Amino acid sequence: MGLFRNLLGRLGRISVDMMVVTLLLILIPGLPPYIRFESFRNTPAMELVGKLEPNNKLDRATAILNGEVVGPESIAIRGNELYTGLIGGNVIKYVDGKASLVAKFGLECEGKWEEKKCGRPLGMRFSSEGRLIVADAYYGIFNVDVDKGKVETLVSSNDTIDGKLPMNPNDLDIAKDGSIYWSDSSTHSYLQDAIDEFLGEPSGRLIRTDPKTKKSEVLLNGLHFANGVQLSKDEEFVVVSESVRSRVMKYHLKGDKKGTSEVFIDGLPGSPDNIRSNGRGGFYISLIAPRYSNKSTLIDILGPVPYARKFLLRILHIIKIGLYGVNTVLPNEYAAKAEYYAGHLEPIAQMLPKHSIILEVDRNGNVIRSFHGRSKVHHISEISLDNEGKFAYLGSPYNTQIWKVDVEELNTCAKKIVEINMG
Repeated sequence: MGLFRNLLGRLGRISVDMMVVTLLLILIPGLPPYIRFESFRNTPAMELVGKLEPNNKLDRATAILNGEVVGPESIAIRGNELYTGLIGGNVIKYVDGKASLVAKFGLECEGKWEEKKCGRPLGMRFSSEGRLIVADAYYGIFNVDVDKGKVETLVSSNDTIDGKLPMNPNDLDIAKDGSIYWSDSSTHSYLQDAIDEFLGEPSGRLIRTDPKTKKSEVLLNGLHFANGVQLSKDEEFVVVSESVRSRVMKYHLKGDKKGTSEVFIDGLPGSPDNIRSNGRGGFYISLIAPRYSNKSTLIDILGPVPYARKFLLRILHIIKIGLYGVNTVLPNEYAAKAEYYAGHLEPIAQMLPKHSIILEVDRNGNVIRSFHGRSKVHHISEISLDNEGKFAYLGSPYNTQIWKVDVEELNTCAKKIVEINMG
């Protein structure tokens, strides 16, 4: 009996000590990260039924550049040329079965754990003048003459916009007048520390830049990891992904609602990444990480509990400070890698179900159909159509290939599934 009481006493003391440490980590001022924590609740995920019924249509894709690339996040197409940006900072061109270097905005580095030094090209599009406009997460927005190899900086990461530096330029689209609409995922954390934006206060932005004057204006503030950007076909509005909230926002550029915003589509069954035109006035929305109506994600659970998120991030930052100290005193690759991965989203993404979902929606945000990958095709950040609309190319921030899929077969198969489900 005495032994049992002693055991209970020790457990009690341990519990009290843990509570004290937890409270200290939450309440002590001056500890990183230096951001606010707000309570939020995501709209429950749509059920995967009807037009959202799971299928394996994306798994019919074939791989190109298989094992030759890492992290082809976004894809731009000009004629028979395919362009993408890679982990390590390179922008490459793929044509006639061969890849070649087009541009690099960062410096040479030892590996992806030096991402801030290497640069990380993400969203990219061709302008009407045939220039490749690229968003690099660490260096800014660039205008690339892919034929002459000349690079012009349109927005530098050192350019203050509305009082804040762009810390994570992510995706972009280009209007007919040349204006560039782009997302800045966070104003308090870099891409390699994106977990801060996911668990902290929303600080992402939608920005418009005039490439001639190089002046920028913020259209939307307070987006929770602003991501994919796409103009409507008539350019009456622009949509932008809000990855943490599993929704897409709409900003009106013309009409009675000009200058206002609203939710375009909410309760997505995943975190939206890049958005692209479906060629018929609607949109493709790629969901980089799945989310299910019968299961709560970590964000769903922690969203309403700001103190829990604050505690977790403070623990993480203490670990990172320790790793940084070790690497400063005794420089080594292992500590550098550990520090890099401690705040990066990739380790979390690799633990999620390998289930890719791409939604096709109309201009009003109504779901038309969905495409799924359940085995070989996963972690898809973007679907881009070629100039003739015959093939679609699937990008990913983590994969080691680009996937190519026949659009006609994809649409035909999807239509049959919808008819079966409805009938």
